[in-house]
Amino acid sequence: MHPVGIRGVGLSCALGLNAVDCVTRLFAGAVVPDRLRLDHVAEPVELSYYRIPDDAPPFDPRRFERLVPAVVREALSGAGLDEDERRRLPVYLGSSCFSIGYSESHYAAALAAQAPDAFPMPCCGYGDLAELARGAAGSVGPVFLYNTACTSAANALLGAQRALASGRHEYALVVGAELANRTTLAGFSSMQLLAQRLLPFAAERSGIVLGEGVGAVLLSAHPEAGDYLLHGGANNCDSHSVTTADPRGESVAAVLRQALDITGTEEVWGIRTHGTGSGAGDVAEAAGLRKTFGAMPPLSALKPWLGHTLGACGVNELVLYRGALQRGRLPALADAGTPDPELGVQALTQQTDAPSGRYLLNHFGFGGNNTALVLERP
Repeated sequence: MHPVGIRGVGLSCALGLNAVDCVTRLFAGAVVPDRLRLDHVAEPVELSYYRIPDDAPPFDPRRFERLVPAVVREALSGAGLDEDERRRLPVYLGSSCFSIGYSESHYAAALAAQAPDAFPMPCCGYGDLAELARGAAGSVGPVFLYNTACTSAANALLGAQRALASGRHEYALVVGAELANRTTLAGFSSMQLLAQRLLPFAAERSGIVLGEGVGAVLLSAHPEAGDYLLHGGANNCDSHSVTTADPRGESVAAVLRQALDITGTEEVWGIRTHGTGSGAGDVAEAAGLRKTFGAMPPLSALKPWLGHTLGACGVNELVLYRGALQRGRLPALADAGTPDPELGVQALTQQTDAPSGRYLLNHFGFGGNNTALVLERP
C-alpha cells in the first residue's frame, strides 16, 4: 500500500487549544475531567467529562464555528500550499453526533416560541461542519462525510489515504469533530456505560468517560513531503451483536491482521489502543491483541487524557500519538489501576523510547465497526 505523508496537524481537546500545547500537556501529568450536570431529564445526572478549555458554555453548538476553523488553520499553517492547491483541497470529515447540539438548540427555541411544528431532531448538518472546514482552508473541493460511530474519523483517514494513494488527490484535509451535547450524554448515562474515572484494561475499570475534541490532519500524496507516514490499514464489521463486541476478539484480530498484511508491516513497535475502559470493549480488544501478537508491543492508552471523543478520536488521538513519537517517547499512564489478569494486557505505566518504525492505531466503534491504521516514524 502506497504511504502518504502527514504535512500538518491541528488539535483542540481537554489538553489544550493547539496541538503543541496538547502534546506538552500529555507528558506533564494527569488531566482531571470537569463535572457536567444534566438537569432537564427525569433524574438529574452529574458526570465526569473532558472539556475543551475555551471558557465557553458547554452546550453551545456555535463553538464549532470558532474551534473548527482555528484547528484547520493550524493544520495548514506552514504547509506551503498555494492558493490553487487550497481551492482544490478535498475535506474528509468524521463525526458521530455533530448535528445533535444544533438540533437541541433549535428544538429548545421552537418550544420556547410554542411553535406547533417543534421537532426534536430537526438538523442533520454534517455538510455545515464540512463547510466550516472548507471555508477556513479556502477550499471549494469535494467533501466526504463519515459517520460510523467511534471509527468515523479513523475511516475518514483511511478513505483519504486510499484516495491519495490512487492518485485522486494531491492533498487531503481530514477533520474529526465532537462537542458536548445533552442527548449523547444522557443516552450513554441511561445505558450505564459512564464512569467517574477512565481506567483502560484495569481490573477496576467501570466504564467510559466522554470528552470533546476537534482535530485536523493534512495529508500529502508525496510521502517525502511529510514528517510521518500513514500507510493505510483495514476496516471490517463485527456482526456478533448490534451493541456488544465479540468477547473472543475474532473480528478485532481479523482487522489487525488485515491492516498489517495490507501495509506489509512485519514489526510493530507500539500500539495506540482504543482503550475505552468499558467492560466488553476492553475484553474484545485484549483478546484480539493476544490472538495477533506473540510478544506484545508496548500499549498506550490516550483516552485518560482527553476522554473518549467518539467519532473524532481517530484524528484527535493520531495527532497526540504522532506528537509523542516526535518526542521519541511512548506515553504512559501515571495511574493505570490494577492489571486485570483475565485480559492479559496492560497499558504502559512508564514512558519508554519510541524507535523509528511502524505503529498500530486501533479503533472500534459502537455497532461493530472496526478500523486499524498503520503509522510510521521514518
